[in-house]
Amino acid sequence: MIFRALLDLAEREGLTADPAYEPKPVDFFIHLGPKGRYLSTVMAPRAAPARDAKGRPKGTPKPPSRMIPRRTDRTSNPQAEFLVDKAEYVFGIDPKPENKRSDADLRERRRAFRERVEGARRDLPEHQGLEAVSEFLNGQVPSEIGELLSRGNATSLKPAELAGAIFAFVYEPDDPTRCVHDDPEIKRWYRNLTQSSEGKPRGQCLVTGEADAVLTRLHAKPKGVPPVSITKGGVPLTTVNQESFVSYGLDRLGGAPISERANVAIENALARLLADAYPGPDGAPLPSRRVSISKDSVLVYWAPASASVDFFAAIDAQDPENVAQMMRSATGANPAPIDDPSRFYALILSGKQGRAIVRTFVETTVRDLARDIDQFRGEVRIVRPYEPDPGGFCLRDIRSALVPRGDHDLLPPAFNVALFLAIVMGRPYPGAVLETVVRRNRSELFRSDPRGRPDPRPLAARCSLLKAWFKRNRGKEMPVSLDPTRTEIPYRLGRLLATLDKVQADALGDVNATIVDRYFGSASATPAAVLPTLIRRSQSHLSKLRREKPGLHVVRERLVQEILGSLDSFPRTLNLEDQGLFAIGFYHQRQDFFTSKREDH
Repeated sequence: MIFRALLDLAEREGLTADPAYEPKPVDFFIHLGPKGRYLSTVMAPRAAPARDAKGRPKGTPKPPSRMIPRRTDRTSNPQAEFLVDKAEYVFGIDPKPENKRSDADLRERRRAFRERVEGARRDLPEHQGLEAVSEFLNGQVPSEIGELLSRGNATSLKPAELAGAIFAFVYEPDDPTRCVHDDPEIKRWYRNLTQSSEGKPRGQCLVTGEADAVLTRLHAKPKGVPPVSITKGGVPLTTVNQESFVSYGLDRLGGAPISERANVAIENALARLLADAYPGPDGAPLPSRRVSISKDSVLVYWAPASASVDFFAAIDAQDPENVAQMMRSATGANPAPIDDPSRFYALILSGKQGRAIVRTFVETTVRDLARDIDQFRGEVRIVRPYEPDPGGFCLRDIRSALVPRGDHDLLPPAFNVALFLAIVMGRPYPGAVLETVVRRNRSELFRSDPRGRPDPRPLAARCSLLKAWFKRNRGKEMPVSLDPTRTEIPYRLGRLLATLDKVQADALGDVNATIVDRYFGSASATPAAVLPTLIRRSQSHLSKLRREKPGLHVVRERLVQEILGSLDSFPRTLNLEDQGLFAIGFYHQRQDFFTSKREDH
């Protein structure tokens, strides 16, 4: 089912228009004149580097992708590509000396690259671009190129970064804006070469059902599955690389028979989904269809071209209210997503050495997806700091609030996946949500802003998630803002701690360590051991208010008495669920001090 859905995507978006070519970034263009005369080396323009949630550069910026001859399954064995390759093959020079490749190895690699060009030239003897490339490869490497590979370039690239750079050729008398490999005559020749079925095994394709299809020996190996440090060369979703995988008398091809046509489509579809800006048939980048879940998991998603699914990735970075508006807006002739019955697919992938792991495959409709996300929007709605209206938090802010310093990589991958699926599939939230929030509140209730002041927004995000957890997992409706009529003891105890902290702040102003800084964790877990002492100590603060701000003293003392009025005693301990209620009560009461009407002093 996964492969069939990927094949449909590739055919729908025209990703298999030329199965002999694939999109890859090309770093440099070698411009040649007649008879292979060297003219110049031009570096492809690079986009500004991507940035993470904190604004820091993320990864090395790459040039835009363009269609080049499809790569071979090159691993550690030397194997030259056709017309477009790395410096060690095109020039016989390795810009990274630590690779310690011998001169003989480098000469052999350049010879293999030259032979592939000569093979095409023998079949196309009148092609002037091929002739120019062949003559260039038979000569000495120009000093300008040798200097570039040994010293890097003034723009930004160092020699070590040039080791993976891709070089292509341009024949200027033909067309200075078109590469040699883009020529239609060469494309036809290379397509016939790679798609020849002579001597290849045939059988029924597992994906298309075609009865007499040419079967592939090596299955799709998309690149970009995290963590890319160990999946750099690409990892397949299916492999038959052990004898134990072969059963019922089937050989390795029979264990997973996939046709070459379907295999190319699947690989192109996965590459398109994993890329941030995959070029479409017209060269324009297709919209991104990936969401990073964790450092070793990525979610890719797709739907028919007529469906509007941009709202899906927006839940990770945009305010839920904005996402709700996107889900209710029709685009042209297409229905609003929340009413769209189109099919929707999502795939969560992780990489291990040798293969890709399918964590989850989701098949639903755009309508059901939108309604589940809208349900999440209602569940996390809460009064927010610095905002005039209640609302929710984007998933990225919620995840940041659950870990020290907002470092998403510290969250367990399984937790990230379960949380995301709960939001988009309407499933119960992971049980670890409650424990994670309570533990984070005890460790770091507030996070300091750039000026060193306590920032309440991470606490608000955690409480919004707690509110959603109680609603979906326990069927308990929690209020958006302070509800003085709620009688749950943990909720009232949280309100009490926030009020005692406010009394201290009113009486003493800024202090090095507040009541909350010192006692939140113990008060939420063992209230009987902490809160009576804090109430006694607060009497001195109330006395100070009585002398200096009598009106405010009346307001604060009345509030303390109102909270204590329904409490007969303090519980010795609170379990995890009660500690979650304590946190919500504390946050609601604290936020009410900042959002309520001005008090009459």
